[in-house]
Amino acid sequence: MSEQLRFYIAHSSGLEVMESRSGSMNTIARHFEGRTPECVVGSRARPEVAYAAIAFDGGYRTRDGGLNWEKLLEGDVRCFAVDPHDERVVYAGLGPIQLFRSEDGGGSWEPLDGLQRLPEDVKAQWTVPGLYRGKIPPHVRNIFIHPDDTDLLLVPLEHGGVVRSEDRGETWEDASSGIPYLDMHVLGNYPGNKDRYFVSCARGFFRTDDRGRSWRRMEDGMPWAYTEKHSYAHDWLFLPGDPLRMLLCGADGSPGVWSEENRAPQGVLLLSDDTGEHWHKAAEGLPSKMSWMPWGLVPHPTDPGTVFVGMGDTARGFGFDPSVAGTGSMYVTRDRGDSWEPVIAQGPSILTAWVAAD
Repeated sequence: MSEQLRFYIAHSSGLEVMESRSGSMNTIARHFEGRTPECVVGSRARPEVAYAAIAFDGGYRTRDGGLNWEKLLEGDVRCFAVDPHDERVVYAGLGPIQLFRSEDGGGSWEPLDGLQRLPEDVKAQWTVPGLYRGKIPPHVRNIFIHPDDTDLLLVPLEHGGVVRSEDRGETWEDASSGIPYLDMHVLGNYPGNKDRYFVSCARGFFRTDDRGRSWRRMEDGMPWAYTEKHSYAHDWLFLPGDPLRMLLCGADGSPGVWSEENRAPQGVLLLSDDTGEHWHKAAEGLPSKMSWMPWGLVPHPTDPGTVFVGMGDTARGFGFDPSVAGTGSMYVTRDRGDSWEPVIAQGPSILTAWVAAD
């Protein structure tokens, strides 16, 4: 790679900051040893600014490209989202389920308490499997801010379904009808549309055409299609072009299933050119049998056809263990997923990542 990029790479036990210059990758900093970064996102307008959510520890910000970090929030911070309309506006999601918003790039925060005023039957869904009760709380997994409407928020909960606000977080509605297992992961909209959304979860991949009032599964062509325990989907995104393409990370079952069956994740990268109606496996340049889960998809900061994927055989979310480094890799596609090549051929398991201009 000839471009100059900065990589924030989250492992089970810390964050590695790397530079890509003249085709080589060099580590320039390491942080959060012994702790697990659950999410790293940054500013596109100011690439030296990024936010890291560290499970059970807090939320942090760097303003010098990852060399130094300052704590912004205490608690079990699980995700950040930067408002695409105004990068001074940042949202944070925590466990137990809470949301905060900053209007000044993380300097000060206000709780979005309207989320706690949802009906009790909705909040009764905010739970975790019995094995994890009392150990890991249900939490905010992902925060989606509609790119065409700063007031429209949809938030997947792990576990707890999807909640929606149309007034910038003042009031909320449950938006989970049709999803039987409410272990949610990543949500996004069909470009240019305020009614059609897709969401991944631990048991399926779903689409709604009515802002989450009803969902249906979209798994034709997936190797685990429509199975109960093995239809695991995580990060996904749209890739611009003709046709518009979807790229999805999946695996044969959740981390709980891998542990139960004592095996590797058996991950796959999947492509759809018809808005999720049919899927096929991305293969060229990837291992024929992947022992890793492709956890994190990260778009190139300037080239919309280029995407990086971080992969690993350790688990994020439920079941992670910071003491287990595991193995993993990072690959890149420069042709919208048709072919792939390694950026990091093998190293510790990668759980999530962020890539910025350097």
